[in-house]
Amino acid sequence: MLWKIVIRPPRDLYSPEELGPVKFRLGKRVYERRDLQLRSSRGVLECSHFLPAKPQEVRRPCVVYLHGNCSSRLEAFDALPVLLPRDLTVFCLDLSGSGRSDGEFISLGHHEQRDLKVVLQHLRSLDTVSTIGLWGRSMGATTSILRAAEDHGLAACVLDSAFRDLRSVAEELVTRGRFPVPQFLLNWALEMVRSEVSTRAGFDPLKLMPINSASEAVCPALFGVAADDTFVLPHHTQDLHDAWAGERTLRVFNGGHNGVRPTWFLEEAAEFLVERMRTRSVFKDDITPGRRFAACSGAQDKDEDDDGDGPPRLVSPLTERLQLDADSAAGPTSPPDNVSEKTIKHRQQLALDLTRLGFGHEAAAQATHHGTTLEKCLSWILRQPGDEFARIETGKPGTCEASEAGVRQNGQRTSSMASSASTQLQRKQATMEVASSPPRRRGNPAGKLSEQLLYLGFDEDQSILASKRCLTMDAAMDFMAQEQEVSTCESCFAVSHSSSSSS
Repeated sequence: MLWKIVIRPPRDLYSPEELGPVKFRLGKRVYERRDLQLRSSRGVLECSHFLPAKPQEVRRPCVVYLHGNCSSRLEAFDALPVLLPRDLTVFCLDLSGSGRSDGEFISLGHHEQRDLKVVLQHLRSLDTVSTIGLWGRSMGATTSILRAAEDHGLAACVLDSAFRDLRSVAEELVTRGRFPVPQFLLNWALEMVRSEVSTRAGFDPLKLMPINSASEAVCPALFGVAADDTFVLPHHTQDLHDAWAGERTLRVFNGGHNGVRPTWFLEEAAEFLVERMRTRSVFKDDITPGRRFAACSGAQDKDEDDDGDGPPRLVSPLTERLQLDADSAAGPTSPPDNVSEKTIKHRQQLALDLTRLGFGHEAAAQATHHGTTLEKCLSWILRQPGDEFARIETGKPGTCEASEAGVRQNGQRTSSMASSASTQLQRKQATMEVASSPPRRRGNPAGKLSEQLLYLGFDEDQSILASKRCLTMDAAMDFMAQEQEVSTCESCFAVSHSSSSSS
């Protein structure tokens, strides 16, 4: 019955009432949900299109949200509070084999990308849609990659926790189990699953390789992955990001494969789509002559409640769980007037965070010109020859206490990253001090994570294992620290057991 894990996981069945009211409010604006049905090669697709209740004579960009393998279009409700206020419309659907749509089995992207093709044809036939972007999660992200490789008319993609190939996922899940499985037995089980899936769902799961499609996709893409994802390991997203042919950006957060995504990531993903879709609308001539790109105006900021109490605010099981405030979720729709001043202030804050970590003013100033985030600045410092930049001086305000004070003072995410980075560098320093001889300078300080760890003096096997489990240097340090604690506990237990036996 292993094949059921692949093509028939638990189906997210829901009642139409769970979609909420047809009209609802986000902030001061009123939106409506238009339910419709489209037909694909595997049957009827249940769809919803969210757009302003009082649309102006403009064509708006549309984001198609694609859910995961055990989910449904209800998943899109997480993204509505950050997309709709930015004057984007949102289209979501139950992919075939999921939710209330037809289809007995899912295919983890193989057949679903054909469903997406039907949706794109429908949207491009509408007078109200200009550019189109995709936002997919898990199976939905894989579906987006497969379609983006063939459809170069897409404006942008947000890809959350996709896999590079299905065989790797299966092998990694088995090898991380409690008991080791011989390779010949694993191959036999995969062939059995392959035969059952091919017969029942009409596709070869071992030939499902989004990594081959990533090199054909050219639209801008924002990749997201949870550092603590134990189902599809983070290196899958890293590999897809590296293979992507177009503009690409990677963001890492916590929350596992199926956990709630942090609000800052939802905000950044929405802004990423707005900027790329607007650019394509202006420069790629996607708008019909005589039409203009929809933009937030003063008239739109007015309260659209014209009917007494008006429609209820957006409510769904997922948005209640997220507890997103629609007013705070709506970010700016245009860049600030003085970008250079903002850049200067941002660099000053980065330099301040680096000096709190114990770096000299000169090192901090140089690093801010080579990175836009604290993590990138630290990565640049660690790549510099010699150890003078990568040293934390005792007594300087770069210790954990100072970083934690910074968090308490301004509550910004950058300061919390500083605390984490400080811990990372202290671990590195402690590891260097314990070594009886200078570390062997193998690896490449500017290379992949495993090569950076080798350069810092860690064991080759540990470096390779950490690079497969983690995406960032900070996460790798945490992982190896946990492994070291487990090893120390086992050694202590062995010594204690030996002493008790001898006595």
